[in-house]
Amino acid sequence: MKNVRKNFCTHFLAQLITPCGSRLLSWKDLRFLKRVSNKGSVPAWFNYLFNLIVILNSLSFFILQQFRIPSSHTVASISFIDISRNYWFNPQWAISFNRNTNSFLVGRVITTYPAPRNEALISHWIASSVDDLLSEFTACQGCASAIPRSSTSKTLIKRCPSEGCFSYVLLLSLIRYPTKPRTYIHADTRSVSLSASLGYAKSLLLFHLFAPVRLPPTNELVLRISDIQLPSSVFTLYIDGSFLSPPSRPASSMAYAWTAIDSDGFILESHYNIISSIFPSALRSEVFALLHGLDSLPRNSKITVATDCAQLLSLWSLYVDAPFIFRMLKEFNHLLWSSIRTIMLQKNLDVTLIKVPAHADDPLNNHVDALAKAAHTDSHLSSCPPSELMAPCILQFNSLPVDMNIRKFIRDIFDAKSLLTLAVLPRFNSYSSISDIDWACTKFCLNNNKQFASHRNGRSEFCGFRIKLLLDMLPTLTTLQRQKPHLYNPSWLCPQCNSFPETLDHLWTCPYILPEFSPLQTFKTLLLALQTTYLDHFLSASSLMPLPDSFAAEFMALNCWDCDPPSISCLRLTRGLIPISLTEFLGVYFSSPTIWSILDTPLHDFHFDLYVQIWLCRSIFFHHWELAQGITKKMKSSALGPSSILRPSSNIPLDSSTPSLATASLDSWVSWVSSTIIRGGSWISHLDFWHRLTVQPLLKTSFW
Repeated sequence: MKNVRKNFCTHFLAQLITPCGSRLLSWKDLRFLKRVSNKGSVPAWFNYLFNLIVILNSLSFFILQQFRIPSSHTVASISFIDISRNYWFNPQWAISFNRNTNSFLVGRVITTYPAPRNEALISHWIASSVDDLLSEFTACQGCASAIPRSSTSKTLIKRCPSEGCFSYVLLLSLIRYPTKPRTYIHADTRSVSLSASLGYAKSLLLFHLFAPVRLPPTNELVLRISDIQLPSSVFTLYIDGSFLSPPSRPASSMAYAWTAIDSDGFILESHYNIISSIFPSALRSEVFALLHGLDSLPRNSKITVATDCAQLLSLWSLYVDAPFIFRMLKEFNHLLWSSIRTIMLQKNLDVTLIKVPAHADDPLNNHVDALAKAAHTDSHLSSCPPSELMAPCILQFNSLPVDMNIRKFIRDIFDAKSLLTLAVLPRFNSYSSISDIDWACTKFCLNNNKQFASHRNGRSEFCGFRIKLLLDMLPTLTTLQRQKPHLYNPSWLCPQCNSFPETLDHLWTCPYILPEFSPLQTFKTLLLALQTTYLDHFLSASSLMPLPDSFAAEFMALNCWDCDPPSISCLRLTRGLIPISLTEFLGVYFSSPTIWSILDTPLHDFHFDLYVQIWLCRSIFFHHWELAQGITKKMKSSALGPSSILRPSSNIPLDSSTPSLATASLDSWVSWVSSTIIRGGSWISHLDFWHRLTVQPLLKTSFW
């Protein structure tokens, strides 16, 4: 799953179809256009898309009517014929369309002629197959459209020994055939394979010749963000944004303000308002102030915008005062920047941004700053709807605009759904509610690839041990009795102590025959070492507030350190599930990143010590015990034997606890991701669905 997310790519359907909007591009064409990876075979998602939208048995990949896209919304990369070397030999592969015969002509441009002729001499090549998805061509040796060889330059003809059919074509009806820059031909008239299919080249030419001109929208249809129309005498615009985050307010709040100044320094108009809570941040309030101010200007304005935000100036020079770059779409607030670019183009604005000192002696900047702060407390204001943006394309999630890197956003959706699926597994709520687990911290420790997936000392089995420990899937005797009751008698107890069933929790509490060598004593020693390591790290870490003298005593008194007998929190910590009681106590004094980073590495080392000092020793003992019982490796790998009929799984002794199935709404992850958009931060910080979980008792069955 990690590799899938790493290579995850998002496409619009318009990127995968021909410019005319009626046919799906072949995988070969998509590779040539660099819209997909150039490695590997055709992926499953493309085959699924093909079966979904392409007309059945269509050899040319024509798509169903409901999936066709207007040509005004498709992607067309057209290259024109190079006319910089008129009269000279300048070979270029091209395609043209004859309006009189309604036929296409593919060939190689030999040379071009300037006005008044505006023609190109082209050699005619014929497709080797009627299939438009292919790109094999052979030189035509003569047809009705050919001109006599004697009417052309002998010098040019000598450069084309394998071509025998030439014609003159108007430059207006020619475009370059999409292929690699250097496609050589052979003197023995062998066929030539061009990069793109003939079908794509035809679609590109038809789009160039017949697609309607994309006119800019009229003034009546232009979407406005601001309902204010400033006079043409505006000379300077002061802008500012304000952002208040918890705990200063119950929820994040953004506001903006601007003041229009004329050339004499008089205030023409001031405006302030609050902003819809979408990806709240201080920078977003500054960008929106700029957007609203520019939309209030008249057409053809030349204005200076003053701001005290240095980051705004930096992003302006990168995303507005420069040609468009795709990097902008990976940034937060790219919808706002796209709207600013649209306004600049529609209104033909000439804007210069300048930096003014923040909180200095500039009265106008102080004035607009006070207006932005006052907007938070004005109950008569109403925010602008988040949908009223002027970006060319606005993606929405749960009716909220996605103003961030779309690939990262989709990855967050998959992560949220995966965590929900994991958290509601019955194995995590055998003893108490899963709300007792800090899933945000647990996920951080699981996703720390450097620690979690490392093969320490060359032992690749340790990674598997941690995963099985977390999921309660270690092959203990109780688990084997459920899986292979014909080999492991359900009445057998722990081979080491012969007193209790060998469950996962019993691994750490087994008294053993010799108490001084018991796993329980080893577990106590390792847990005490983990507690001491954590305490030393937190005492030396930078805290949000001074630590009280009682911090160490309160930390050591947490129930996650109770190991004789082990508490539920202690057993969950042993599995790698961070108790919420631990992080809530530490959260009073430390930030979440500090807590998570400190808890991660010692927990990894604690698990490694459990693996070496308890699990490996137990596994060696268990192997010899199996041999003593006559259980061989061949028997364990075989299918169920006839004895399983005499020993039904219902005779397996039950654990003392009855697991429960925690159920949550299947769309709980939607509220997490929506909270990310509205309240900001990572979705992992909005796991409030635990309070809405219901627990249903289940019959005692095997969940593996």
